[in-house]
Amino acid sequence: MENETYLQIYHLVNRPEDIDTLSLEFGESVGVIAAILNQKIVSKVKRKMGLLQKRGKNFRYLWEKGMDINTLATNNDVPATLMASVIIRELGYSKKHVLKNLDTLDDRRLASEIEEATSSDHFFSPKAHALQVVKGQMGEDIISKWLDHHQLGYSTEEDLRAMGMQKTPDFFLDKPLYVDDTEVGWIESKAMFGDEREHSHYYKKQFQHYEREYGTGMVIYWYGHIDTLEFEGNLIRDHNFYTDLNEEIDDEINELLSSTL
Repeated sequence: MENETYLQIYHLVNRPEDIDTLSLEFGESVGVIAAILNQKIVSKVKRKMGLLQKRGKNFRYLWEKGMDINTLATNNDVPATLMASVIIRELGYSKKHVLKNLDTLDDRRLASEIEEATSSDHFFSPKAHALQVVKGQMGEDIISKWLDHHQLGYSTEEDLRAMGMQKTPDFFLDKPLYVDDTEVGWIESKAMFGDEREHSHYYKKQFQHYEREYGTGMVIYWYGHIDTLEFEGNLIRDHNFYTDLNEEIDDEINELLSSTL
């Protein structure tokens, strides 16, 4: 995607209701627009987390005076699940325990508002995290089927960890694959849109280690990437690399691209 187009979409997409309209306007799948929105929201929240936590006692005071969690979240422009987490912490509960055991919570008002908050939150709720895990697995499954179709042997991330490797790509090929004259020894699957911020983050966290341990490789950003990304001799591709192989894989790619929030 041209960087200018990406910046336009990034500026215009602010809520889930924008996704379908912008998908039609820019000719991109709803999954691509949703991925950009998700990354925009996450980036915004990261910038606000410190202030949010510092104001925890104020939020608890307003909640105890009767303001519900969703209203607090809306008034402070943060996802409802994060506001619920602040209230849970300020009340002295364990977030993990509460979210898994809402039915046993004695404070029924709190339980009801937490349930409402997580149900309405498309970005930080347990359901949202679970959906992202599903998308990630779908991407890896497509690559696995593609490699099997081409009879290319590989070790998975789990295989490499069993061998004692610490930094592990999703797939390490038994023999290098040549793509556009580049030797590809490993493949990493990312169910996201590749912008400068995300790519830089994962380069420092993962990609540079893969390159050092396994040589040159390829990253797949399933929801596309800006055309200005650079990877110092490694490859960056999107879903188009795997299309038109067979009907099953094409159907799975379409399902992945049609998945929103």
